Amino acid sequence: MAQKLAILSISLITVMAGAAISPALGEITGAFPDAGQTLVKLVNTLHAIFIIPFTFISSWLTRRFSKKAILIPGLILYMIGGIGGGLASNIWMLLCTRAVLGISVGLIMPISTSLVSDFYEGRERTSMMGKVSASNQLGGMISMVLAGALAALSWRFTFFVYALAVLVFVLVVLFLPRRTPAGAEQSGTTGGLDKRIIGLAAAMFSVFVLFYSIPTNMAIYLQENDIAGASLSGLIIAVMTLGGLAGGLLLAKVKHLLQSFTVPVQVTLMGAGFSLIGFTSHAIPIAVGVFIMGLGAGTLIPSIYNGVAAVSSGLQVMTAMAVVQSFMYLGQFMSPLVMDTVSTLVGHPTNRFIYSMSAVITLGTGIILLAVKTARAYRFAGG
Repeated sequence: MAQKLAILSISLITVMAGAAISPALGEITGAFPDAGQTLVKLVNTLHAIFIIPFTFISSWLTRRFSKKAILIPGLILYMIGGIGGGLASNIWMLLCTRAVLGISVGLIMPISTSLVSDFYEGRERTSMMGKVSASNQLGGMISMVLAGALAALSWRFTFFVYALAVLVFVLVVLFLPRRTPAGAEQSGTTGGLDKRIIGLAAAMFSVFVLFYSIPTNMAIYLQENDIAGASLSGLIIAVMTLGGLAGGLLLAKVKHLLQSFTVPVQVTLMGAGFSLIGFTSHAIPIAVGVFIMGLGAGTLIPSIYNGVAAVSSGLQVMTAMAVVQSFMYLGQFMSPLVMDTVSTLVGHPTNRFIYSMSAVITLGTGIILLAVKTARAYRFAGG
């Protein structure tokens, strides 16, 4: 039980790395008026581009050192890069601390998911993957609620949410074994990856370009449309993590119930959530939409990870996880750039258009996938 707690605690602080300070973006925009919105949005996403090379460095290091020996310095860097943001005197210093945060998450993230493959198999692995996702969302929910309250006092106080890593550090030191897990010692090749990893990586990239528009744009969207202030923005963004938490905990049951329809339903839920966000103008329906979107993404993301574990074996798992997570964080980094560029090119450079466009894309894709799966099921049944 203590070992599970240590593994899940690592997941608690990974995905929240960028999203934690989302409620303060409006206040940071005011603190650095010459920076511009796109540069301020990079405060929320710049860490992602530094994560990418360090996921592969982490994978390389795990073949030479125990995963615990890599996690400990990674967590120390996490605390420095996270809390240090509150001391920044200008936007460039702030972005530098986000780069350090990215390096730390790059070291931590592949290990946090590969530990599940090391210790668990079958349905228990699926369940643990769901709990890892739920831990991601729980960390995000706690951090964003606290960040919203702290942002109302000062944007600098928001960065104290990264002190949560102190608790994780203690749990890892006390309860995570230093030895190489048995799962990593089992037979398996270190050769080329399964070609399906490319498809899973592309899927993860697409999901996060869309998914990350919530922590990146929501606080600014709510404030510029006079829908909510910093504190309420934090609560609304946290609702997404509540949906993700529920989705992660229910993943094994959902997959068992829906079978091959799982992914189409997950994508359709994301589309329904974006529709409420993009086509309404009040806090309550937007919050409901954020919850539904989080529910869909909260089951889809661990499903992709589970797919990675299913098509990889032995030492390939760390490399495969590094590839897919690199595309996940590339999606995070590219989210504001892609969304802002597309909306500008079509002549509607607003956050409302970004959410409306996301609704059309995800809902349309979900409906098409449902139709294809239904047709295949009908054909298989001999209809």
